[in-house]
Amino acid sequence: MIRSWIKTGAAGVLSRTGMDRAVGTLAGSNHQAVVIGYHRVVEDFASAARTSIPSMLVSRQMLERHLDWIGRRFRFVSLDELGARLDGTDTSIAPIAAITFDDGYRDFYDHAFPVLKRKGIPAAVFIVTGLVGTTEIQVHDKLYLLLARRAARFAGLENFEHLLRDLGVPVQSVGGAGTYEVTRTLIEMLSQEELRRVLAVLESESPIPESTWKPFYSMTWEMLASACRGGVTVGSHTRTHVLITNESAARTAAELRESRHEIEARLGTEARHFAYPSGQFNTRAVKAVADAGYRFGYTVCSHRDPAFPRLTVSRTLLWQNSCGDYRGRFSGSILSCQIHRAFEAVSGCRQRHRGGGERTYG
Repeated sequence: MIRSWIKTGAAGVLSRTGMDRAVGTLAGSNHQAVVIGYHRVVEDFASAARTSIPSMLVSRQMLERHLDWIGRRFRFVSLDELGARLDGTDTSIAPIAAITFDDGYRDFYDHAFPVLKRKGIPAAVFIVTGLVGTTEIQVHDKLYLLLARRAARFAGLENFEHLLRDLGVPVQSVGGAGTYEVTRTLIEMLSQEELRRVLAVLESESPIPESTWKPFYSMTWEMLASACRGGVTVGSHTRTHVLITNESAARTAAELRESRHEIEARLGTEARHFAYPSGQFNTRAVKAVADAGYRFGYTVCSHRDPAFPRLTVSRTLLWQNSCGDYRGRFSGSILSCQIHRAFEAVSGCRQRHRGGGERTYG
């Protein structure tokens, strides 16, 4: 509560004085062109948060609050229009904003797309092509829920390190942490093959009914085609949502190439835009994205690769509580600080972006 009260007060002062822009400049904020990112859009946040990673959720009502606030201060543009600003084709200085959604969940089509159409807002969705039209579940969603159930059965995750050691998984110091922290650690440290081994053991311990997974399904190609006709740009998020910093060069190249080709073949549109899963990138990963033919790449921090600035475009990820004050109410001041990255100037970037080895993380 104290931390939330301080954050609310600081955001109010920063936004009223315009210092959020000045402070954000220290973190590399571009005040004329911002990119906002979301994941799942749900009808009822509290209900969805019982089985989902909360920071990946925003209610339809809260999404509208965000969009209305942003729309009064920025002109909404498509990613291609944003690209024209980034590559210098568009030399205007009017503030613009692009809205994006990661992973291609079906609830984008059910809840976000109708809002965007009604308000006339262009947007983009980055899809995991291997999951489109299937009942396969994103690895991070499955891992989080299975870990949460395990923590409930064993009164925490203190013994989780023993399970990892038995699997030969090289992860230390995850025992005792919260479910989200353990999920994030594993996702950021392991290859997808290693993650699937962990999932197999967790599923054998306590299978989850198929009906539980229905809210996590991805869109179909028919839904995506309809969204395209409604002004939505479809970009790549790899074929199976691998963190390309964790995979071999050959696996990375295949994930990037196959995803791009399938989008183009299925939708008849050029796939120019790519979002790094979990925002993780390093020098080798960015070079692989360039080699795969993408023109623009999107991360989740303000760090840019000087050799490939258009392939490391920063985004601000938002969720239900990211712009809430100490009372839990929507705060335009906090949203302003989020967009201008004023808080990041203090906290810094947690990722490490240098390196080109196959297991250089961040």
